[in-house]
Amino acid sequence: MKIFITHIQEEFQVAMVLKKWIESAFPDYCEVMVSTDPDSIPAVAQYLEENEQALEEIKALILLCSSHSIQKPWLSFEAGCAWVRKISIIPVCYSGISREELPEPLSIFHGFDLEQRDFGQQLFMTLAKELGVSELPAVQYRQMRQELNQVMETIQPGVADFSRPGGRRETADRPLESFPVQILQVLSDGFGYTSTVLAEHFRTEEKKILPHLKRLIEGNYVYASPAGMGHVRYNMAKRGRSYLEEHGLI
Repeated sequence: MKIFITHIQEEFQVAMVLKKWIESAFPDYCEVMVSTDPDSIPAVAQYLEENEQALEEIKALILLCSSHSIQKPWLSFEAGCAWVRKISIIPVCYSGISREELPEPLSIFHGFDLEQRDFGQQLFMTLAKELGVSELPAVQYRQMRQELNQVMETIQPGVADFSRPGGRRETADRPLESFPVQILQVLSDGFGYTSTVLAEHFRTEEKKILPHLKRLIEGNYVYASPAGMGHVRYNMAKRGRSYLEEHGLI
């Protein structure tokens, strides 16, 4: 069984501490996969698209949510990819944000505050249930807490910009590269397509399409929605259509 931990690059050490303790607590039950560089590709989305056995293998997605990481659109995107496949989503909140302060859609999932006293016990009880482990393993929670505190000291809380709805900054349009523009043009027919269909259209590998889709989602040019049977459909957003119209591309 697999458990994914999604995080931003600056908070990699927090993910590694959790990986160490989860794998030591459930050595015969799971493998923890850490997205070592999520800014380069949506790791969970890519894994789910490329592996037909993913539904049976992945039991939970742990989202590391700080005041900085929740400003990244791909965090919600990865949660959505897991949610449509009925994979348990567990937000872990820290560094300037609590579970009560999570924005939608992350707020609909049952999460934990890393700084709460019984964080380790609550997290491991949840994982034990997901993994089908009837008895909670013996864990040195105090030592785990000490290691988490050490890496937490190296993280500076991010500052969200709440001057706009959703606390996200809007940036001015910058010229897009040729291939993302071609993707937008295909999506402009209004139907929406999965990454598999887009890859077939452009006669390329699906894994080469996903990084471009991720960047288009980050720029609010495209949004993702459930497509049924555990797939994700990519759709043209208002900003994407405006971009094409302003540049005379549709």
